Amino acid sequence: MIASNLAELFKNQASKNSNRIAVEYRLRRNESFKTISWEYFNTVVKEVAYGLIELGLHKGQKIAILSDTRYEWAVCDLAALSCGGVVVPIYPTLPNEAVAYILNNSECQIVIVEDKGQLQKIRSQWSAFPQIKYAVVIEDLGDIPEHDDKIISLRKLRDKGMLNFSKDPYLIDKHIDDVCIDDVATIIYTSGTTGQPKGVMLTHKNILSVISVLSKMLPIKSTDKFLSFLPLSHVFERVGGLYYAISTQTTISYCKSIDQIGPSLKDSGATIMLVVPRILEKIHSKINSQLKTSSGLKKAVFNWAYAVGERIVSKKNNGKLISPFDLVLAYIADKLVFSSIRKKLAPRLTCFVSGGAPLLKEIGEFFYIIGIPVLEGYGLTETSAPATANTLKELKIGTVGKPLPNVQVKIADDGEILIKGPNVFLGYYKNQEATNEALSDGWFSTGDIGEFDKDGFLKITDRKKDIIVNSAGKKIPPQNLENALKTSPYISNVVVIGDKRKYLCALVTLDHVSISSYAKEHKLSNADDFPRLIKEPQIVNLIEEEIKLKTANCADYEQIRKFTILPDDFTIKSGEITPTLKVKRKYVQEKYKRLIDLMYPPE
Repeated sequence: MIASNLAELFKNQASKNSNRIAVEYRLRRNESFKTISWEYFNTVVKEVAYGLIELGLHKGQKIAILSDTRYEWAVCDLAALSCGGVVVPIYPTLPNEAVAYILNNSECQIVIVEDKGQLQKIRSQWSAFPQIKYAVVIEDLGDIPEHDDKIISLRKLRDKGMLNFSKDPYLIDKHIDDVCIDDVATIIYTSGTTGQPKGVMLTHKNILSVISVLSKMLPIKSTDKFLSFLPLSHVFERVGGLYYAISTQTTISYCKSIDQIGPSLKDSGATIMLVVPRILEKIHSKINSQLKTSSGLKKAVFNWAYAVGERIVSKKNNGKLISPFDLVLAYIADKLVFSSIRKKLAPRLTCFVSGGAPLLKEIGEFFYIIGIPVLEGYGLTETSAPATANTLKELKIGTVGKPLPNVQVKIADDGEILIKGPNVFLGYYKNQEATNEALSDGWFSTGDIGEFDKDGFLKITDRKKDIIVNSAGKKIPPQNLENALKTSPYISNVVVIGDKRKYLCALVTLDHVSISSYAKEHKLSNADDFPRLIKEPQIVNLIEEEIKLKTANCADYEQIRKFTILPDDFTIKSGEITPTLKVKRKYVQEKYKRLIDLMYPPE
């Protein structure tokens, strides 16, 4: 193992080449990046750790972080781990009730919040958290008074830490040495597409076992740079974008918000980016929309170049040799078309690493063809992120790769994926019943359906609970259809319905930019009035044709017979999607039950 615990890993790496840049970030697009050296990063982590010790944080005690992804999130996480604390990350997009549930269920005594808005979630219900002793605020408190007994700014916490550090510079080393590899490092509450979230207990060993093999599967050079924007509250970004970056001493460039991804990719010079499929779908849709408005000649050249790429991808996926002639054509296609796309999108990006949900094969092929391969992997919070992964050396588009070297994966008789290995979680916090259901003889039941191909690559079919069984008994994986429909530049989100029904229907949300552009191009009367625009017969017909086009190769029972266009897209705030952008299928079906029933009139 590369270290005895995560805090030791950081301490060891920070002491090497301490003047190199560890972190960079900026608050606004027109600002230059503020850079943080490994030496300074380590100093700030120590200051916060000593401050937390002053507040009473000790080994095994729970401490929550309620914040968006940012440099200070990483600082507070590493500081808490250095004290032997158990970190409980909370998505800042969660409503007050969900925050209260997690804080109380995990028994956190200290909570670190990002700003006044997140602090208000705590202050508005102080009486509900009798166990919480302190709230630490990352940003300036502004007009909120600091109460010595409850609220303290991160700046003042660091001041306390500096004072304590001067008294005993080696105290933190003793705390780090006291943390065992089998101790719980974090309790991550699943975002929960159904029911109350469960607290997944991950040990230092769980996470370190993943990091130790990632270096062999995704080699990192000293010149590489991670762009970090996914929630650090999620295991994928935290393990891959923080701890793995630390283990390789790679610079992390923090992106403040999702709308800054494009500028940050260009300006930071990032070479690796962790993404969820929804982000790739959006980038794909944007590039396609731009192609639609280009000249006839440009379209023709692109289509030729893309056809060359498709031929090469097909040969690679089928294990066939690529002829020298094809390689020459690919070189010409790249020079004429794809290099300019990469230059506009992300000049130095070498690959995307995708997880969190299945990626449509066509999206993976698109990015491979333009020269930015997507390394799709598969895992859950319970498996400390990846259990399988594609690599640059072993990549098969349409699969989630092969199992990690130290992980076992098998398929149960009913098609469910089972996982066993040092990465598998300890159990659900204070929920032995759920733990017993999920774990049997060390094997974790994922709830996902999948299969291995002849070359040992894993394919994910669907969530076991999401499989639609129509009234004729036909089994239909809805995600395959939904992902296919979302490749349309005009469709943003879609939920397919049809369990115990005669035919399939769909709830559809539209891409505002693409639909508005189409309306103006075709001079529709309500082009500037989106709620009215989506009811226009021409728009309804457009979506109907897109649905037919995208499902043309599906079986008759997989065809979408009816659909309803919703006026608003799914958002975290309105409750239809989780903080990791996965659709809450059950919630959507309950919320739009009336509209669904209208698509199934009584016979």
